[in-house]
Amino acid sequence: MNSRHRLIGGALAAVLMVPALGACGNAQRNWISDRYSKVGSDTYRSPKAPPVVATEIGRKFRPIDRVDSMATRGPAGGIFLRYPKLVVGVLPDGTGSRITVDSPRRGYSRYYSHVGGVWMRPGSNGWTSSGAASFRGGGPGSGK
Repeated sequence: MNSRHRLIGGALAAVLMVPALGACGNAQRNWISDRYSKVGSDTYRSPKAPPVVATEIGRKFRPIDRVDSMATRGPAGGIFLRYPKLVVGVLPDGTGSRITVDSPRRGYSRYYSHVGGVWMRPGSNGWTSSGAASFRGGGPGSGK
């Protein structure tokens, strides 16, 4: 294979990877919006209790981490699922649950009192699949 074919193959691979990387988190968001009743912007409702809802979501999409503060905080707590590009909060809401879907930064800030001592602050690109802060880009001379 000559260098021209390699260059074309590399460019094609890059073009195909951009949509795939940009879609991270969309599968979880779409599944949640299809399964639960929408009550607001990125907020949903289920008649089921938070542990049941969090288990349903976690079985469909395995989270990097899960924090359950309901044992210590009762109705003021919640169950928080961390994904590379999302934070899903499942909170008590009457006899059911309120489900929120946030970007990593917004979810971390919103639920810091529950997850701050457990999760590290997300990077500019969320978290990696192992839970480390993910950064995008670099700057002059990065990667050398």
